[in-house]
Amino acid sequence: MFIAPQHFQQQDRYFHDYISKYTSAAGAGRSVGLTELQIDLERLKIGKIAVKSCSGLFPDGGYFQCSREVLLDVPSTTVDKRIYLALPISVQGEPEYGDKGDRHRYTLDSVSLYDACDATSRAIDTKVSKINIELLIEGDDMTGMTVLPIARVLECREDGSVILDQRFIPACRHYGASTFITERLKEMQVLLLSRANMVVKRIKAGQKHQSEHSLLRDYLLLQTLNRYIPWFKLTLENTSVPTEEVYEQLSTLSAELCSYQPSVADDMESFQISNMHPAFNQVFSRLREQLSLAQNDSVMEFKWDTSLFQKRRLLRVAVQDVAVLTNSRFILCVESSMGSVMLAQRFPEACKLSANSQIAEVVRNSLSGVTLTPLSVAPSELKPKSDVTYFEIDTHHPYWKDIVDRREAIALHVDLSIPDLELTLYALG
Repeated sequence: MFIAPQHFQQQDRYFHDYISKYTSAAGAGRSVGLTELQIDLERLKIGKIAVKSCSGLFPDGGYFQCSREVLLDVPSTTVDKRIYLALPISVQGEPEYGDKGDRHRYTLDSVSLYDACDATSRAIDTKVSKINIELLIEGDDMTGMTVLPIARVLECREDGSVILDQRFIPACRHYGASTFITERLKEMQVLLLSRANMVVKRIKAGQKHQSEHSLLRDYLLLQTLNRYIPWFKLTLENTSVPTEEVYEQLSTLSAELCSYQPSVADDMESFQISNMHPAFNQVFSRLREQLSLAQNDSVMEFKWDTSLFQKRRLLRVAVQDVAVLTNSRFILCVESSMGSVMLAQRFPEACKLSANSQIAEVVRNSLSGVTLTPLSVAPSELKPKSDVTYFEIDTHHPYWKDIVDRREAIALHVDLSIPDLELTLYALG
């Protein structure tokens, strides 16, 4: 064969294209895995697996891009088996090029080449190589092949259709080659935004009566969530982000969220390119739980029922959550025109606190209700207010234990010696 300019030009185009795509696909980290994978879902209905296009890096370092359809007939007895993209390995001393159907690394094809420097030149026919990719089923002879897992067949139905495992993650270099990872990232983004909006509402609601100290936890959580909101958006817009980088970022987010429980982050699954499902399934499950977890308020405000206050000087409030009654500190904020100093002295003697069913007996017999202890300063969880006196309710008192055991409403009787009374009840977590 005579050497013509077209041959050198074709060689130049090949090297330029190969190097450009290899460096783009490899980047940093593990240089192996799929960067694109498109499976024809319609062919599954007739018992075939068809890869419409694929690209990436095989474990032996070879870059591939295949735009031709690669087809595999799935035997009807196939159950729980992986499907692999396979390519013959280069072996020194053995030919790498052959005809279609032969197990060689490349197949030969004829193309017509034109001289890019001479518009009047005639085309010449020459041979070019194309990557010889095929599909194999787990259990097939893979001797002398480098492979990448791309799917798993769960079963073949009686009508001949093939059912693929939707949770299977192919060995992908770029996360966009996996539908499972892409869909889960979208789900996590929605949960993250929802949790961030919820925290903002909590902060705005708490600014009325909570101190900056008590809101610090919510501010720090919001800071963490806001830091990852742009990352999720940009990552979903760029499907070429390396899969390992996505896993590292998700693991870091999960570890940071452990700080607010608080707990030490558990060890994460190792990242294995040929078996990524255990790693991603673990981190997605943890994030779903962490972002969906209902966060208990550190400060809860309860509104008193004042319907009987004018007639009987009686206030009532129901706390439905027994855990709150058992584990929280209860603070009574009292405001009156007599001033905070006098109020701290006289209020504990002027009121009776007990279960709603006991309050009549306690008041009638002048019994001591649940003990109220005046506080010299406001609790750190509450925003200090002038002319307000703070009392801590003794949650170890027998009458308080009756409230917990009977699941009753809290009743508070205040006599006429306290004028212009304003009361607020808080539970501090």
